[in-house]
Amino acid sequence: MTDPRASRAAQPDPFAAPPVNPRPRRRWLFAAGAGLVALSVGVAVLGLQASGATTLQIVDRGDDETVHEREVRVGEEFRLEHRHSVTRRMVYETFSVLDRDTVAIEELWFDEFGANLPAGPEEIDGEMTEFIAEDGAYRVVHDSRPLGSLLVVAGSADVDHTIEFADGEEVRFLDLVEPGAHVEVLAGDDVSGQ
Repeated sequence: MTDPRASRAAQPDPFAAPPVNPRPRRRWLFAAGAGLVALSVGVAVLGLQASGATTLQIVDRGDDETVHEREVRVGEEFRLEHRHSVTRRMVYETFSVLDRDTVAIEELWFDEFGANLPAGPEEIDGEMTEFIAEDGAYRVVHDSRPLGSLLVVAGSADVDHTIEFADGEEVRFLDLVEPGAHVEVLAGDDVSGQ
C-alpha cells in the first residue's frame, strides 16, 4: 500500500510560483553585460578626452609633411634648445601644451645678450614679461602666453635646434629636415595650418 501523502507530493502545488525559465535570465544577463561593456568603453574614451591627451607634431612647412609626432598631455612642457648664431651660447626656451590645440611659451633662458634676445621686460599682446637676472644668466618669464604654434627656421649644425621632452626624448630638427627649412611645432591633429 502506498502512502497517500507521497502521491500528493508528486502533484504540482497550484499556489507555487511557476518554474523559472533560465533562457530569459541568460538574455537579461547578456544584455546587462553588453551594456556595461559599452558604458566602460564610453567612459574610457571620455576619460582620454578629459585627460587632455593630444598630439604634438613637427611639420616641415615646405611640403606640409609631418616629420615627427608624439602623444602629449595638456600642461606637458618641452624645451627647445639651440646655440645662438652670434654669441655661440646656448639658449633654452620652455613651452607647454596649453590645451589640445595650443602651444604656449613659458620662459626663455640665456646667459649672454645677443641678436633677437630681449634686454629687459617686454610688452607682448598687452602683457608684460618678467625679466629676471640671476646667477649670471637671464630668464624671461612668459607665464603660458599662447602662441598657437611655434614657427622656427631650422638652423645649421652649429645652431642645432633640438626639442627635449620631460621623459628624455630628444628630437633634433636636422635629423628631420634640411637647414633653412621652415618648421612648425603644433598641438592637435590639424597640420594644414589653416
